[in-house]
Amino acid sequence: MRFASTRALTAAGRGRASLRTTVRALSVSGAVRNDTGGPDAVHLNSQSEEDRQRFFQYTWGSWARNDAAEKKRRFTDFSLTGLTDAIKKARQSGATEANVTIKTISSLHEGKHHRVYAVETDDGASYILRLPYPLELTSLARQRRIQSEVATMDFARRKWGMLVPQVIGYSATKDNALGREYMLLEHIGVGATAGLEPLMRKWDPMSAGIADRAKVIKVSVELLEKILATRFSRYGSLYFTEDVASDLQNTLPYADETDAALVDRYRIGESTEARFWAAGVPDRGTDRGPWKTPEEYMVATAAVNKRMLQNLPPAAMKQMGEYFSLWNEAYEQYAKLAPQLVPSEASADLLSPRLCHPDVHPLNIFLRTTDEAGADLPFYKDAYLLDWEGASIKPFFVHTAPAHLRYGGYKIFKREEVEQYDQLPPQQKQQVDYMIAATTNQYSFEFLFSQAFPHLINAFSPNAKSFKEPYRMAMATDFSYHPGEIVDLKDALVQATDVWEQLAPETPCPISYSEAELEKHAADMAAWNKTIEGLPFFSSKGWMPQDLFDEAVASGQIVQDAEGNWTRPE
Repeated sequence: MRFASTRALTAAGRGRASLRTTVRALSVSGAVRNDTGGPDAVHLNSQSEEDRQRFFQYTWGSWARNDAAEKKRRFTDFSLTGLTDAIKKARQSGATEANVTIKTISSLHEGKHHRVYAVETDDGASYILRLPYPLELTSLARQRRIQSEVATMDFARRKWGMLVPQVIGYSATKDNALGREYMLLEHIGVGATAGLEPLMRKWDPMSAGIADRAKVIKVSVELLEKILATRFSRYGSLYFTEDVASDLQNTLPYADETDAALVDRYRIGESTEARFWAAGVPDRGTDRGPWKTPEEYMVATAAVNKRMLQNLPPAAMKQMGEYFSLWNEAYEQYAKLAPQLVPSEASADLLSPRLCHPDVHPLNIFLRTTDEAGADLPFYKDAYLLDWEGASIKPFFVHTAPAHLRYGGYKIFKREEVEQYDQLPPQQKQQVDYMIAATTNQYSFEFLFSQAFPHLINAFSPNAKSFKEPYRMAMATDFSYHPGEIVDLKDALVQATDVWEQLAPETPCPISYSEAELEKHAADMAAWNKTIEGLPFFSSKGWMPQDLFDEAVASGQIVQDAEGNWTRPE
């Protein structure tokens, strides 16, 4: 049998990462509140500009490559007086302006795509301020993502009664008092909703008890029951009606709405799926939908990747180096294959437009564990799904299991399936244990999903997974950490040709490879797997939680090269 790769083990370790609880607080009056008692708090009226700027800096992790540049892209300065104005605006009633004084602002979370602050006012009110990082996104990309996220959260709350933070106010452009795009939300962790805790605290993907893991997995499935409940009329993303082009406002987003307040509230517009707004993808002339058929959507996924390569900025082209020709070749082949990846005999349900949430992960889910009287609640009671950024409407056959439950390796259900397990070296035992845990986690998800969606479960069959893997890799492959990642897409294309006769016996495969090309790919794949062994934290694109980064440096697990990047010692 083949043992789990370095990539698999890295992903397993990442799933067990502890939650960071450090809070940096900026006090507006009186003493500074800092829950950790550490050195990170500063006064609003501090005479030190350095202290004030430090409050906006990114501190939760480090990158193996281009660390300073990555942190600079996540600097989140904003107007503090403008925040007061934004809260006043959100609290206005009629013509009467509400008075408000901010007491403290605490840095609560530094995520992949945005920064989260907790804001407390002197009258006891508490809010969440969420600011998107500019990153490589254009202003139009940030605008569309915020507009769609707010509308999608509103839809989930009003249509299906889902527990999501209520949006108090937002601006999808920088034209506001803060000077940047923002969302102001209710703080669900205080007041009447006290007793919430992140589901991540209950998730151990490698624990011995599958029953305990299944309880956590069931929470994700129950959220998906509502996320997937609506069969939409187009593929794209959801917006408020006034935020889409006028020619899209005459098409209802879904049929048979009985609530008069919702009939004209939403429409489907451009997809906010991340790839359609990647670096190099022009704002103008890019087909982002909405699309009427799954074939149109699949063709667009190929077109956007080709446009991305054609319009890469000089720095990205330099980073691509000798890999550029392989990227170009792989996406040319994907373009030929993409329209044929729509299953010809799939049911209408599998082809139907369904909302795809990209982050149904324990880190993004909070559970209410006690009621207002302090009594324990059932484990599945009141699950909040916090972050909805990037949610889009896609053909269901390309949906995948939540990322923490996805596993494409060798399937093992118990140690007894492995000959002489007890005699294996410790590292190989660890690999087997990971494979068992990943197999059973995926199986538990698919079993629970089949109970909720018997008409959709075929999307997770082995054949369906083979169909969607080229699509999944095409939409996820990234050159930001290492351009060699394109070899994974090439491998998905090769694997598709191997099983094409089983997947689509009536349709000739539109791409093929000679023996010489297959031999070269095998060599490329071997070299790429070797390269990955030297790339710290490959599964998170080189990002490391700061505590793990410090430990890795101190123990010599990673060392700095001549260019200032971090790598594993030879």
